[in-house]
Amino acid sequence: MATNKKVSRTGITRRLPWYALAGVLGAVALGAYFTYRIPAGTVHAMPAAPRLRPQGTLASINKAAMRLAGQPPAAPTLFAQALAVRQAIRDHHFRKGGRILHTVLRTSHLGPWAFAPFSRFLHAVTAPAGARFARALDLWVQADPDSAMAHLVRASYYLHLGWWIRGHGTAAYVLPRNGAAFLYAVDLARQDIQASLAEDPRDPAAWALGLEIMRDAAGNRVQGALFQKAIGVFPDDYALYRIRLAALQPKWFGSVNAMYAFVRRYAGPTPSASPRRLLYLQMYADLLSAASAACSGNRHVPMRTCVDTLMGKVATHNLDVAAYSALRRTYVARTGRQPFAAAVSPILSGMILTTGGGRFAGFFLEAAAHALHSDTQLVATDTADNDDVIDRMAALVWYEEGQFTNARTLYRRALADLANRHFPDRDAKDAARARIYTDLASTYNRLHAYRKVVIYEKAAGILFGGDGARPGYAALECGALLHLGLYAQAVHTCRAIIRNDGSLQTHFWLGQVYAAMNDTKAARQQYRLVAGSESPYRSYAAIAIGVLFDNKGDLRDALQSLKMYPYLFSTQYVGPSTVALAYNNLCYNEMHLNEPHRALKACTASLHYGHLPDAYAKEQALRAILKRKNG
Repeated sequence: MATNKKVSRTGITRRLPWYALAGVLGAVALGAYFTYRIPAGTVHAMPAAPRLRPQGTLASINKAAMRLAGQPPAAPTLFAQALAVRQAIRDHHFRKGGRILHTVLRTSHLGPWAFAPFSRFLHAVTAPAGARFARALDLWVQADPDSAMAHLVRASYYLHLGWWIRGHGTAAYVLPRNGAAFLYAVDLARQDIQASLAEDPRDPAAWALGLEIMRDAAGNRVQGALFQKAIGVFPDDYALYRIRLAALQPKWFGSVNAMYAFVRRYAGPTPSASPRRLLYLQMYADLLSAASAACSGNRHVPMRTCVDTLMGKVATHNLDVAAYSALRRTYVARTGRQPFAAAVSPILSGMILTTGGGRFAGFFLEAAAHALHSDTQLVATDTADNDDVIDRMAALVWYEEGQFTNARTLYRRALADLANRHFPDRDAKDAARARIYTDLASTYNRLHAYRKVVIYEKAAGILFGGDGARPGYAALECGALLHLGLYAQAVHTCRAIIRNDGSLQTHFWLGQVYAAMNDTKAARQQYRLVAGSESPYRSYAAIAIGVLFDNKGDLRDALQSLKMYPYLFSTQYVGPSTVALAYNNLCYNEMHLNEPHRALKACTASLHYGHLPDAYAKEQALRAILKRKNG
């Protein structure tokens, strides 16, 4: 069975060599990032990066960060071990990397809601990392074709790479070439996870990953069949039920009725303290997200009113009661306070971040706070038993409301409340503190306190054990160093973040740093990578490429760079203001290249989508020019 899968993969590689896939993708810069099999006077949106004098010395910032972090970890942290595995794979030291992976796997356990810590460890190991890493994964599988771990790591890598290419936006707005590359990547992941499970079906993380991959690569029937096999092996693995429920949302291949049927079947008959009861709260959050998405295009009804109306139709009273019951103190007491807090945190944060869902998020946040003996008030009289997770969620509410000083107050309270928690080891405690530091860094970023952003990010990096990076979103330090004028350190940090988690936003900020350093070639390379992606920064990057050419007087190259990205001129992919901006810049270049007719057409289009004063001025000037020419 495994042999057939390996032959099948080799066949695919021969049919679609790397250069053919790069052509399918249609983006040279993106192709460089993938493995060889993955298809890889004017107004501007993003002005040239400012040239600033360094604010404070790097030495003083590092000293403050070390003081904030305190004593560094005595032993390699979990994240540091993940980085070590990544480096071992890059260097073709596959036995070393495999040994660390197997050690973490053996010491992991299946808790009420997660297989920890291996699941998150695997996620950190397999973040997008460039062609060198991908080629090394292929060599590992070739060297040890019967290794379940090698196939598992490569499967996880291709799934993450696929989503890195596709982005997390609505499918209708994904560029066709990126959608095709995504499907190809997840099909490679499918082949690998099948080989991994065939070699070793005893790893809970492999089954959970398989369900995620099959959702994207195979559809409802295949994922449903795999789910039945998975719960036959691990009937108490909550992650399997959570992933299957998510796939039954209307945005995938399910329906509201299918979701209700699923939770009734797999959560309804369980005891009142069963971890699976949390599926009711998860389903409520999923329905809230679906309602928000459905209301996003409704311009006639206020968002909150629309979401309230839809939730009134899809969320039954029985679901309300069941979801609320999952937040009772008796439930928490039986399942464990800390595991419960870790499980409920992503559900609550997702509800808080759901547009129009504030009323529902607030209700369940208060219920969770009561269950965890926490007071969410900004000025609370008794926080002696507060839970840091609840404080972070309450801070997130203030953050989303734009009240950043209040968010900072609650994040600081969360730090103090870490004393109320029991941690199994220092690594877990350091990671919890580091996560709050990154929350504070994000808050200080919104307050434009860039020196503190760098200090808190560096302190978090020390605690996590990863230089210039941390799990998940990590671009803040890179951008803050740019704002401080510390360009050399910004380059170092940006590269470290990219190496460790492939952040596209960091690529954009690195382009800004290079632009500030007058290294236009390096800046264009970073911008092109982002401009061809599904990053929210892609339109900024595409326009910034033209800005670089304009600043050097290369008007024809600036014009061609705009035309390379047709999505800039389509409201299907970008907002009207961006289309207006792109046409305005097109008008500028055509005008100064002595093409007044084309320039006027572009300026007229710009004014159709927006009201830029610059476009009005050029339009009048162009009409005057054409009037003189026509006599």
